[in-house]
Amino acid sequence: MPAGSNAMFKAISEAQIRSIVPVLPYVTSAHLNWSGVEVHRYRLGPGMSREHSFSQLVVFLPHVNEPIRCEVEAEGKLFRYQLNNNTVSIVPPGLKVKSRRFGVYELTAIFLDPLAMAEIARAATGLDFPEVIHQVGIRDPLIRSIGTMLDAELTAEHPCPQIYADSLAAALASHIFVKYTKPVSDSIRRLSLNRSQLRRVIEFINENLDKDLPLSDLAVVANMSKYHFAKSFRRAIGIAPHQYLVRVRIEKARKLLLTEDTASLAEIARRVGYADPTFFSAQFLKTVGMSPSRYRTNR
Repeated sequence: MPAGSNAMFKAISEAQIRSIVPVLPYVTSAHLNWSGVEVHRYRLGPGMSREHSFSQLVVFLPHVNEPIRCEVEAEGKLFRYQLNNNTVSIVPPGLKVKSRRFGVYELTAIFLDPLAMAEIARAATGLDFPEVIHQVGIRDPLIRSIGTMLDAELTAEHPCPQIYADSLAAALASHIFVKYTKPVSDSIRRLSLNRSQLRRVIEFINENLDKDLPLSDLAVVANMSKYHFAKSFRRAIGIAPHQYLVRVRIEKARKLLLTEDTASLAEIARRVGYADPTFFSAQFLKTVGMSPSRYRTNR
């Protein structure tokens, strides 16, 4: 594991990282127990990444001693630009990209949980997952500022409480939603799963977390075939229905672990749809990076 981390990644696995770039981050926030965001710091040299995509929205902040050339290929388009300490890039979930680097530099990668963006979008438009526009090497002082504050927490001797990072992540997600998403009408026209169908499915999931929720039941709520629903859902939000369901369940479990001291792990598991507490604990560990009991103790 990278230095400074004693837990598994929740945003992206070591194997996934190594399939993209040859090095692991030398420091991460995986051990800091943040809920809506994960931050990595990398040391990179010249080279090319393999084509890849992320299940989360990712913001990249380069740290260079002098401007460095970079190329990014996405959706058949080639972007050439210079990395400097004023630029940022935004990669939407599900977008296939590859890049080529022409120098040595450090890079901060900020992974935003789709649920954080969903809550903001739902409050503003009723659409849970807006379509974020890919941004390459842009200047956005607010993103640089928020990203720098999150980055500083990675190596702080006394990190701020979790709510500080969560608040910064919410501010970052809000800013990206306002400035870098397509109009709702455009997003809806591009979705086979329309706004009302998506809202019904999301509400159904949130109201029935304690129950078994097979894909067939979700497709019925959307009034679509299982295949069409799964494909449309993934296109709409960037991740498959079962991945979204796991995230909602684990996020709900995190909140229960922090607020309901008298509830047993078995009870919390049952309330978020896991009949087997052992399987729940394993899924929680895989997603969050620590066991439910440790998470509760470390709050």
